[in-house]
Amino acid sequence: MTYALESHPVPVPLDLVNALSEAVVFVAADGAVRYANPAAERLFGTTAHSLDGRDLTRLIASRDPAFDLHNRLREANRAEGWIPRREPVDLLCEDGQTRPALLDIGTCQHARDPLQFVVLRERRPDHRDETPEQAEHLREAIDLLTRQVQERMRAEQALRDSHQRLLAAQRVARIGHWDLDLETGALLLSPEASALFGQDERPRSITREALVELTHPDDRAALAFALLRLANGETQRFSIRHRLLLPGGEERYMLAEGERADDAPARILGIHQDLTEREKTEQALFRLVNFDALTGLPNRTGLRTRLRTTLDEAERHGESLAVLLLDIDRFTSLNSTLGHDTGDALLNALAGRLQNLLQPRDALARLAADEFAVILTGIKGLPQARERAQTILQHCAEPFALDGGQHVATSSVGVSLFPQDARGKDDLLRHATSALHEAKNAGGNTLRFYTRELNAQARAQLELEQGLRAALRQNEFELHYQPQTGLIRGDMVGVEALIRWRHPERGMVSPGEFIPLAERTGLIVPIGDWVLRTATRQLAQWDHQGLPPLRLAVNLSARQFADPNLPERILETLQAAGLAPERLEVEITESVLVEDIDAAAEMLQRLVHLGVSVAIDDFGTGQSSLRYLRRLPLTTLKIDREFTWGIGNDPDDEAITRAIIGLARTLKLRVLAEGVETEQQHSFLREMGCDEVQGFLLGRPMPAADLERDWRERARTPG
Repeated sequence: MTYALESHPVPVPLDLVNALSEAVVFVAADGAVRYANPAAERLFGTTAHSLDGRDLTRLIASRDPAFDLHNRLREANRAEGWIPRREPVDLLCEDGQTRPALLDIGTCQHARDPLQFVVLRERRPDHRDETPEQAEHLREAIDLLTRQVQERMRAEQALRDSHQRLLAAQRVARIGHWDLDLETGALLLSPEASALFGQDERPRSITREALVELTHPDDRAALAFALLRLANGETQRFSIRHRLLLPGGEERYMLAEGERADDAPARILGIHQDLTEREKTEQALFRLVNFDALTGLPNRTGLRTRLRTTLDEAERHGESLAVLLLDIDRFTSLNSTLGHDTGDALLNALAGRLQNLLQPRDALARLAADEFAVILTGIKGLPQARERAQTILQHCAEPFALDGGQHVATSSVGVSLFPQDARGKDDLLRHATSALHEAKNAGGNTLRFYTRELNAQARAQLELEQGLRAALRQNEFELHYQPQTGLIRGDMVGVEALIRWRHPERGMVSPGEFIPLAERTGLIVPIGDWVLRTATRQLAQWDHQGLPPLRLAVNLSARQFADPNLPERILETLQAAGLAPERLEVEITESVLVEDIDAAAEMLQRLVHLGVSVAIDDFGTGQSSLRYLRRLPLTTLKIDREFTWGIGNDPDDEAITRAIIGLARTLKLRVLAEGVETEQQHSFLREMGCDEVQGFLLGRPMPAADLERDWRERARTPG
């Protein structure tokens, strides 16, 4: 009894419908028969084939003139269920006879296709009416039928929805599936697979050879071998990546996966997923992680990978190699003077020049803003390494044609050798870094090779740096104050705050040992903030204790002076201590000022605008000092102790000191001499008209408590 279902597919459980003793006829909205069960065939005396498509109203005659089957169908449709009505009707059977029956109508409501049915029960004179048990049995059967039909239809709709979601997901994920018949070699493509292979979006069939032919020549063997092993039963599945060449020449990256079908061993089911965008993203990410964006050279990560490979090759062949670290001297100054665009052009030009000096197996990388690394391979000892490194140093010092002019940028180079100095990449890079620091400390434009002594120095510097960081956390610093005395009245007019480090194991560490390291590592900035904060608090405390209103002198490092927020931070510190800006004098070395005169003039203007005094420390030891004095808003010149010590012994030092004092008077600047240790020096400076002095003759640097006690003793002593 399948004809009606084949002609008009109906989602009903046929086993249940056919097992009912009551006649059940499924009808369309217009009353056309869509399906009749065996009981209905027997009742009408015909077959389902004969009933199929016939109008049920022509097969039923109601005894009630007001009865209308179409209206009853519509009412049942609105009822959304089965309500027994037991309408008495006569059935017009196939043999021309009529049979009395009771008619009930029900519906299985569905959003897409409502399904209605008619239940007919023959009434015979010799049969008594159905019992309540029989009626209840029929109701239960019809209810079960209704529920199963609705569940079946919901399941089919869910399956269709799931299939549509799967197709949509495949389109989004760029996945197409295919079915390979191993006996014929035909490969049936889904619409998405067809589109991925460069065709229109409709199912099509290609051969296995055509699929392999579409694959990139370098990847064909891998795909063909994977399909062959699967076809021969050597594996149950495969998953490989390969490139696909489309008819228009476009290249796509694909993930191909396949496995043998369980129900048909002669078939392989597989998918192709387009990974082109993912591959491009991965390549871009790889370049971002391993290469420098400006020069296109490997960065530090890329260098470590290349160095690892190069070391393995050198180990296998018994060769030596050299690792060079190259740093451009004073690049920060060049970059700020010439501009960042010209600085970038300089870096690219240097990278190109270095690349031209390399041999095929050598490598070049950019590690930081102005730091490059070079791997020299095939080195036959220290002399050859020195010769090649010296050649690189000399070529780097040649002028660069940039921005319409010639610019010279010298470099410092540190070198470590494999296997003499180390065998691992980390040790080689660390040793080259130690040698580079030595080259820069030597003044730049020079070359240094790693030695064991350098390693010991590097370890000592590392320990010192770690100690400095711990000193900040554990409050190991302290301030000493050296008096500054006026030469006219002989009274104390100010103090210079000088930092000291009391190491828990080494005791007092000389500032000359840790200040340069703090400057190189950047720790000078938090240390400088601590000095300014502590010294201003101490000055405010002395004010409360009745000491005269002293001027506080504090040294600024190059890194502090380069901070654009320096004036604001100084003002906040003074306000926190309750001091007027006129009470503070910042001291800056001459070398810091002349490095970038325009930037220095702008910063000094901002400081003077606050009311802070500005002194040039160690004046006379720098280069071209006199050229810039008129451009800088200064208040004080400090004569370096190098000239003060020569007073009474060296006429040249006396002449320089006399000239500095005369220059300061001309420019209306206060002049202070450092390093005064003898009465002869003191008298000479007073006679020359020097304003103020400081030195061991007048007071050594001392803790705050000692300076306070010393001042009170002097105040009690007449004269």
